[in-house]
Amino acid sequence: MKPRLFILMFSVFLFPAVNSIAQTENFPEPPAIKSYKGVQGKISKYNNFNYLDIRDEAGANNRQAMGRYWEIAYNYDSVFRQKSKFKAFIINQVVENKGAIYFQDTTQVHFVIPSDAGNIWGRVALSNDKVYRLRLIRETPFVNSLQLDVKPTAVFEKFVDSVALPPRMNFLPKSVITRIQYSKYDHQQFTWNVKDTLYKQKVMGPFWDIKLESRNQNNQVDKQVSTVEILESYYRACVKAGGKVIKSRPRELLVTLPVTKATLWCRITVSLDGVYFVRVVMESDQDKTDPEKMVSVPAPNPADSTAVKNKGQID
Repeated sequence: MKPRLFILMFSVFLFPAVNSIAQTENFPEPPAIKSYKGVQGKISKYNNFNYLDIRDEAGANNRQAMGRYWEIAYNYDSVFRQKSKFKAFIINQVVENKGAIYFQDTTQVHFVIPSDAGNIWGRVALSNDKVYRLRLIRETPFVNSLQLDVKPTAVFEKFVDSVALPPRMNFLPKSVITRIQYSKYDHQQFTWNVKDTLYKQKVMGPFWDIKLESRNQNNQVDKQVSTVEILESYYRACVKAGGKVIKSRPRELLVTLPVTKATLWCRITVSLDGVYFVRVVMESDQDKTDPEKMVSVPAPNPADSTAVKNKGQID
């Protein structure tokens, strides 16, 4: 999972309002940014919470902006060297509004614009001479609506038979259980890395496999709930509840939670915005085993000219 903190940099200004956005879904309006030649842009994606990587001037390091997220596409008739005109237009807007350019090359521009309502971070992708895409973050703090150890908020889809849910576990508000499998006793295998060592562990006990969808007011999958928001919610809720994070990746989280005379192994994965899976095994203390070390790659000797190229990778 991505880092959770970054430095707030400015807080004084915002783009002038321009009504040049089209959208087919009920997305909030993005920060008002002028479009080249006033051509209407289209919001292709919006998330309540997401992140955007911004490169530094040298292009070597990333800083991370987190908050409300938009993707907007602008399409034009082809004009000679129009891609360079897109780039110059965006850079001029940033400079005029007392912002800063962090990185630029022939295909992209990374920038920030200060604003009292939450600084605006952006990346422009210069796709070709007909299209450019704008990704925006308005800085907002993350507010976690997920809390463990309370009555589950999820409801069962009408065609899914309800079963007893795992202890301590909960789900995002407005979640619907669209599939559930429960076994009184099953085996599950988990793997994770610690630096250069791969661990594998087989866990035995009652097992739940649950598919959930976050739904909007039209009972459709709520695409405003991002992969990042889902995993960040579970990460923080599990840590707050005394759990231990075993593995944290962009689309997967593996944690353990203590229960009476047992341990819950919880694997949360996300396939699409608003769609996620919660798999839980309750391992009794009497069945507990130590993880197995699968491979360990020694650190390369600095004096060795043939240092390991694929350090930590498994064939």
